Amino acid sequence: MKKPIDPNLSNAGEEEILQDLNIKGEEGGFSSFGSNEKKSQNGLESGDKPLSLGEIMDEIDDPSLSPAIKMSHSGEKKATARSSSHHHHHSHHHHSRHSAPQKKKKEKMPIAARIAIVILLFLLSIVVIVCVAFAVMRGWGHADLMKKTDAQGEALAYHETVEYKGHTYEYNDDIFSMVFLGIDQRTMKSAKDTDFVGASDADIVVTVNTKTGESKVIAIPRDTMVDVDIWSTSGIFLRTQKTQLCLAYAYGDGGRKSCENAVASISRVLYDVPIQKYYALNLNGIAPLNDAIGGVTVNSLYALPDYGVKYGDTVTLKGDMAEAYVRTRDMDNIEASLNRTDRQIQYVNAFADQALPAVVKDFSTISRLYNTASKYSQTNISLNNATYLGSLLLSKGVTEFKTYTLEGEMQAAEDPLVPDVVFAEFYPDEDKLMEVVLDVFYTQID
Repeated sequence: MKKPIDPNLSNAGEEEILQDLNIKGEEGGFSSFGSNEKKSQNGLESGDKPLSLGEIMDEIDDPSLSPAIKMSHSGEKKATARSSSHHHHHSHHHHSRHSAPQKKKKEKMPIAARIAIVILLFLLSIVVIVCVAFAVMRGWGHADLMKKTDAQGEALAYHETVEYKGHTYEYNDDIFSMVFLGIDQRTMKSAKDTDFVGASDADIVVTVNTKTGESKVIAIPRDTMVDVDIWSTSGIFLRTQKTQLCLAYAYGDGGRKSCENAVASISRVLYDVPIQKYYALNLNGIAPLNDAIGGVTVNSLYALPDYGVKYGDTVTLKGDMAEAYVRTRDMDNIEASLNRTDRQIQYVNAFADQALPAVVKDFSTISRLYNTASKYSQTNISLNNATYLGSLLLSKGVTEFKTYTLEGEMQAAEDPLVPDVVFAEFYPDEDKLMEVVLDVFYTQID
């Protein structure tokens, strides 16, 4: 007799399962679940033989059985008895239908194919690592370059707006600037003979707009008169003295302090604009860098008789010839340093024209040039900075630099302490200088 079903409970599914089990019990040999027939203590009807575990599992696996029976075996209701004759009958059919199936032999992938897949995955992982590393280096390089600090790492102090000839100009915060110094140490015979650490014969400011990639170069004559901080050999500040710009490097340690002193003086020449980085290259490093990109081609602005070069010749500079071209000057001509500055600017542009295609072809050229130059240089520009700048110029399609050379007057001066020696002094035209500064570093806002 079935137990009345509570109408408030959703047990219609259970009722159907019980009915299904009763049907299977009659047809397949299982006795009814939930019947009121008398059973022995072990749960079997009298005369029934207990099932082994293997037989029970065979019955459960039989696809002909109702899903409800399989569910009942797993936890809902358990079969308690069955007739022995029905079991043997069903068992016979079960074994006849389910003989041991033949296992299909899996086809193995050829060894060559597996090796190719492994190599492909390995190469793909390298590409991913390189791309991630490049992105990280580029991000760090940009963040470091745009810090609002000077070459000494101190907060920059400068005028954000300038009033000039009835117009207002605002400093462009997207401008990154660095100083390139070409250091000449030929006067220094040895550390024992003198404490002279060299002079900056090339003083070039390079700026890059980090939004547009626009790049500009300002060549400042080495003889430009400017306030230079004078330091003792022990690093004690003594005074500020107006003298030639090239000597700012000499009043230092030949390393970081010399570079920072030169940067400070160059900033003063340019009305105290902020300059974040510096790169001081001993002119002896010109030849290795020049040859690292296969030489640099120029239309000569200077005659080099020792190399068979005449003024106006088109020549590819290689080896020592490149160093001679950017370093040599006529000591008897007071204007000689200006001609050399022109050659240096020309060489920088030509070098860039040669190097950029090499970088496009192989971006690792940047790191190779950086590592080559590191043997001859002192800098606070990291490889991350160089990577960022290189990728920026390439992504913006920059192929040339706009160049500026300061206009002014060269004068001859004598020092009573050094008789019979004439010194060259360059005084920039203040209006022309201001126009250059505004064009490079500022944006007109009215």
